[in-house]
Amino acid sequence: MRYLLLSDIHANGVALEAVMQHAKRQRWDSVIFLGDAVGYYTQPEKVLTILRDLEPKISIIGNHDALLLALKEGHESSLVREDSMVTEVIRQHLKEVSPENLAFIASFKEHVVCQNWEVTHGALRSQWEYMSTLQNAQDNEPFMETDLCFVGHTHVPKVYASVTTPSGPLWRTVSFRNEKAIYRIPPKAKIIFNPGSVGQPRDGIPLASYVIFDEDNRTLELFRVEYDLVTMQRSVRELGYPEALAKRLTVGK
Repeated sequence: MRYLLLSDIHANGVALEAVMQHAKRQRWDSVIFLGDAVGYYTQPEKVLTILRDLEPKISIIGNHDALLLALKEGHESSLVREDSMVTEVIRQHLKEVSPENLAFIASFKEHVVCQNWEVTHGALRSQWEYMSTLQNAQDNEPFMETDLCFVGHTHVPKVYASVTTPSGPLWRTVSFRNEKAIYRIPPKAKIIFNPGSVGQPRDGIPLASYVIFDEDNRTLELFRVEYDLVTMQRSVRELGYPEALAKRLTVGK
Protein backbone atom coordinates (compact mmCIF):
# COMPACT_ATOMS: atom_id res chain seq x y z
CA MET A 1 0.00 0.00 0.00
CA ARG A 2 1.25 3.45 -0.92
CA TYR A 3 -0.07 6.50 0.89
CA LEU A 4 0.00 10.16 -0.11
CA LEU A 5 0.85 12.15 3.04
CA LEU A 6 -0.46 15.72 3.12
CA SER A 7 -0.14 18.13 6.03
CA ASP A 8 -0.65 21.78 6.96
CA ILE A 9 -2.36 22.93 3.77
CA HIS A 10 -3.69 26.04 5.52
CA ALA A 11 -6.24 27.12 2.90
CA ASN A 12 -3.55 27.48 0.25
CA GLY A 13 -5.45 25.97 -2.65
CA VAL A 14 -2.86 27.11 -5.18
CA ALA A 15 -0.19 25.02 -3.46
CA LEU A 16 -2.51 22.04 -3.00
CA GLU A 17 -3.43 22.01 -6.69
CA ALA A 18 0.26 22.07 -7.63
CA VAL A 19 0.96 19.18 -5.25
CA MET A 20 -1.91 17.10 -6.62
CA GLN A 21 -0.80 17.78 -10.19
CA HIS A 22 2.72 16.64 -9.29
CA ALA A 23 1.40 13.62 -7.37
CA LYS A 24 -0.43 12.42 -10.48
CA ARG A 25 2.97 11.36 -11.79
CA GLN A 26 3.55 9.18 -8.73
CA ARG A 27 1.79 5.97 -7.78
CA TRP A 28 -0.32 6.06 -4.62
CA ASP A 29 -3.41 4.27 -3.36
CA SER A 30 -4.87 6.38 -0.57
CA VAL A 31 -4.44 9.68 1.28
CA ILE A 32 -3.47 10.39 4.87
CA PHE A 33 -4.11 13.96 5.98
CA LEU A 34 -2.14 15.12 9.03
CA GLY A 35 -4.15 18.23 9.91
CA ASP A 36 -4.66 21.96 9.42
CA ALA A 37 -6.70 22.25 6.26
CA VAL A 38 -7.69 25.80 7.25
CA GLY A 39 -5.96 28.86 8.67
CA TYR A 40 -3.65 31.56 7.29
CA TYR A 41 -4.63 31.70 3.61
CA THR A 42 -7.66 32.57 1.51
CA GLN A 43 -9.10 29.36 0.06
CA PRO A 44 -10.53 27.23 2.89
CA GLU A 45 -13.58 26.01 0.96
CA LYS A 46 -11.51 25.07 -2.08
CA VAL A 47 -8.97 23.16 -0.02
CA LEU A 48 -11.58 21.29 2.00
CA THR A 49 -13.51 20.31 -1.12
CA ILE A 50 -10.39 18.97 -2.84
CA LEU A 51 -9.40 17.11 0.31
CA ARG A 52 -12.88 15.67 0.87
CA ASP A 53 -13.06 14.48 -2.74
CA LEU A 54 -9.80 12.57 -2.17
CA GLU A 55 -11.63 10.50 0.47
CA PRO A 56 -8.65 10.17 2.83
CA LYS A 57 -8.16 6.92 4.69
CA ILE A 58 -7.31 9.03 7.74
CA SER A 59 -7.91 12.72 8.45
CA ILE A 60 -6.34 14.19 11.59
CA ILE A 61 -7.51 17.41 13.21
CA GLY A 62 -5.00 20.26 13.42
CA ASN A 63 -5.08 23.15 15.87
CA HIS A 64 -6.47 25.55 13.23
CA ASP A 65 -9.18 23.05 12.32
CA ALA A 66 -10.01 22.68 16.02
CA LEU A 67 -10.13 26.46 16.43
CA LEU A 68 -12.63 26.74 13.59
CA LEU A 69 -14.91 24.17 15.25
CA ALA A 70 -14.55 25.88 18.63
CA LEU A 71 -15.54 29.25 17.16
CA LYS A 72 -18.45 27.69 15.30
CA GLU A 73 -19.85 26.15 18.46
CA GLY A 74 -18.99 29.11 20.68
CA HIS A 75 -16.98 26.86 22.96
CA GLU A 76 -14.32 28.11 25.31
CA SER A 77 -10.92 27.05 24.03
CA SER A 78 -7.33 27.83 24.91
CA LEU A 79 -6.80 28.17 21.16
CA VAL A 80 -9.06 31.27 20.96
CA ARG A 81 -7.27 34.58 21.42
CA GLU A 82 -9.30 37.60 20.44
CA ASP A 83 -6.23 39.64 19.51
CA SER A 84 -4.68 36.82 17.47
CA MET A 85 -4.07 37.00 13.72
CA VAL A 86 -4.86 33.27 13.66
CA THR A 87 -8.28 33.82 15.25
CA GLU A 88 -8.98 36.73 12.90
CA VAL A 89 -8.35 34.54 9.85
CA ILE A 90 -10.35 31.61 11.20
CA ARG A 91 -13.35 33.88 11.84
CA GLN A 92 -13.19 34.83 8.17
CA HIS A 93 -12.96 31.17 7.16
CA LEU A 94 -16.01 30.34 9.23
CA LYS A 95 -18.05 32.65 6.98
CA GLU A 96 -16.90 30.79 3.88
CA VAL A 97 -16.85 27.09 4.72
CA SER A 98 -19.95 25.15 3.65
CA PRO A 99 -21.98 22.98 6.06
CA GLU A 100 -20.71 19.90 4.20
CA ASN A 101 -17.10 20.85 4.79
CA LEU A 102 -17.76 21.84 8.40
CA ALA A 103 -19.11 18.32 8.90
CA PHE A 104 -16.02 16.97 7.18
CA ILE A 105 -13.74 18.80 9.63
CA ALA A 106 -15.86 17.58 12.52
CA SER A 107 -15.09 14.00 11.43
CA PHE A 108 -11.31 14.48 11.82
CA LYS A 109 -9.62 12.32 14.47
CA GLU A 110 -7.05 13.32 17.10
CA HIS A 111 -4.90 10.18 16.97
CA VAL A 112 -5.22 7.07 14.85
CA VAL A 113 -3.27 3.85 15.46
CA CYS A 114 -2.97 1.31 12.67
CA GLN A 115 -1.21 -2.05 12.77
CA ASN A 116 2.32 -0.79 12.13
CA TRP A 117 2.08 3.01 12.33
CA GLU A 118 0.14 5.83 13.92
CA VAL A 119 -0.85 9.40 13.09
CA THR A 120 -1.40 12.62 15.03
CA HIS A 121 -0.99 16.33 14.31
CA GLY A 122 1.28 17.76 16.99
CA ALA A 123 2.59 15.17 19.40
CA LEU A 124 1.57 12.22 21.55
CA ARG A 125 2.47 13.59 24.97
CA SER A 126 0.44 16.76 24.41
CA GLN A 127 -1.88 17.32 21.45
CA TRP A 128 -0.53 20.69 20.23
CA GLU A 129 3.11 20.27 21.25
CA TYR A 130 5.53 21.08 18.46
CA MET A 131 7.82 18.17 17.62
CA SER A 132 10.54 20.63 16.70
CA THR A 133 13.58 19.38 18.62
CA LEU A 134 15.30 16.11 19.35
CA GLN A 135 14.33 16.56 23.01
CA ASN A 136 10.65 16.78 22.02
CA ALA A 137 11.03 13.55 20.06
CA GLN A 138 12.78 11.79 22.93
CA ASP A 139 10.10 12.92 25.36
CA ASN A 140 7.32 11.64 23.08
CA GLU A 141 8.89 8.28 22.19
CA PRO A 142 7.53 6.51 25.32
CA PHE A 143 3.99 7.43 24.22
CA MET A 144 4.32 5.71 20.83
CA GLU A 145 2.10 2.64 20.39
CA THR A 146 3.92 1.58 17.22
CA ASP A 147 7.42 2.02 15.80
CA LEU A 148 6.39 4.70 13.27
CA CYS A 149 4.52 7.91 14.03
CA PHE A 150 3.52 10.54 11.47
CA VAL A 151 3.10 14.13 12.68
CA GLY A 152 2.61 17.59 11.20
CA HIS A 153 2.31 20.98 12.93
CA THR A 154 5.90 22.27 12.61
CA HIS A 155 5.74 22.70 8.80
CA VAL A 156 9.29 21.30 8.57
CA PRO A 157 10.03 17.96 6.84
CA LYS A 158 12.13 15.97 9.27
CA VAL A 159 12.66 12.54 10.76
CA TYR A 160 13.72 11.58 14.27
CA ALA A 161 14.99 8.00 14.44
CA SER A 162 15.99 5.89 17.43
CA VAL A 163 17.66 2.49 17.50
CA THR A 164 18.55 0.46 20.56
CA THR A 165 22.24 -0.28 21.10
CA PRO A 166 24.06 -2.08 23.94
CA SER A 167 24.88 1.32 25.41
CA GLY A 168 21.33 2.64 25.10
CA PRO A 169 19.14 4.42 22.52
CA LEU A 170 20.97 6.06 19.63
CA TRP A 171 19.08 8.95 18.06
CA ARG A 172 19.51 10.52 14.64
CA THR A 173 17.81 13.55 13.08
CA VAL A 174 17.44 13.92 9.31
CA SER A 175 16.17 17.08 7.59
CA PHE A 176 15.02 17.15 3.96
CA ARG A 177 16.04 20.18 1.91
CA ASN A 178 16.26 18.80 -1.63
CA GLU A 179 13.41 18.75 -4.12
CA LYS A 180 13.37 14.96 -3.91
CA ALA A 181 14.60 12.55 -1.25
CA ILE A 182 14.04 8.94 -0.23
CA TYR A 183 14.25 7.78 3.38
CA ARG A 184 14.40 4.04 3.97
CA ILE A 185 13.00 3.19 7.39
CA PRO A 186 15.69 1.24 9.26
CA PRO A 187 14.76 -2.15 10.72
CA LYS A 188 14.02 -2.19 14.44
CA ALA A 189 14.02 1.61 14.60
CA LYS A 190 11.49 3.95 16.16
CA ILE A 191 10.62 6.76 13.76
CA ILE A 192 8.81 10.08 14.14
CA PHE A 193 8.30 11.58 10.68
CA ASN A 194 6.99 14.94 9.51
CA PRO A 195 6.27 15.34 5.75
CA GLY A 196 6.40 19.15 5.91
CA SER A 197 3.76 21.62 4.84
CA VAL A 198 1.81 21.94 1.61
CA GLY A 199 0.69 25.50 2.23
CA GLN A 200 3.25 27.30 4.37
CA PRO A 201 6.79 25.82 4.49
CA ARG A 202 8.93 27.04 7.37
CA ASP A 203 12.41 25.69 6.68
CA GLY A 204 13.51 28.53 4.41
CA ILE A 205 12.53 26.68 1.22
CA PRO A 206 9.41 28.24 -0.38
CA LEU A 207 8.23 25.00 -2.00
CA ALA A 208 5.21 22.90 -1.11
CA SER A 209 6.10 19.56 0.48
CA TYR A 210 4.44 16.16 0.38
CA VAL A 211 5.44 12.51 0.83
CA ILE A 212 4.63 9.07 -0.58
CA PHE A 213 4.76 6.39 2.14
CA ASP A 214 5.30 2.89 0.76
CA GLU A 215 4.08 0.69 3.58
CA ASP A 216 5.31 -2.58 2.07
CA ASN A 217 8.80 -1.40 1.12
CA ARG A 218 9.13 0.81 4.22
CA THR A 219 10.19 3.89 2.28
CA LEU A 220 9.26 7.57 2.52
CA GLU A 221 9.70 9.56 -0.68
CA LEU A 222 9.59 13.31 -0.23
CA PHE A 223 8.90 15.87 -2.95
CA ARG A 224 9.19 19.66 -2.91
CA VAL A 225 6.94 21.33 -5.48
CA GLU A 226 7.04 24.81 -6.95
CA TYR A 227 3.71 26.63 -7.08
CA ASP A 228 2.47 30.09 -8.07
CA LEU A 229 3.00 31.77 -4.71
CA VAL A 230 2.58 35.22 -6.32
CA THR A 231 -1.06 34.36 -7.03
CA MET A 232 -1.61 33.42 -3.39
CA GLN A 233 0.15 36.59 -2.21
CA ARG A 234 -2.09 38.65 -4.49
CA SER A 235 -5.16 36.94 -3.04
CA VAL A 236 -3.98 37.65 0.53
CA ARG A 237 -3.63 41.35 -0.27
CA GLU A 238 -6.81 41.71 -2.29
CA LEU A 239 -8.93 40.08 0.41
CA GLY A 240 -7.36 42.07 3.23
CA TYR A 241 -5.61 39.24 5.02
CA PRO A 242 -2.56 40.17 7.14
CA GLU A 243 0.41 41.23 4.98
CA ALA A 244 2.78 39.09 7.05
CA LEU A 245 1.10 36.00 5.65
CA ALA A 246 1.94 37.05 2.10
CA LYS A 247 5.53 37.97 2.88
CA ARG A 248 6.43 34.73 4.62
CA LEU A 249 5.62 32.62 1.56
CA THR A 250 8.55 34.17 -0.33
CA VAL A 251 11.08 33.19 2.31
CA GLY A 252 9.51 29.93 3.42
CA LYS A 253 9.39 30.93 7.06
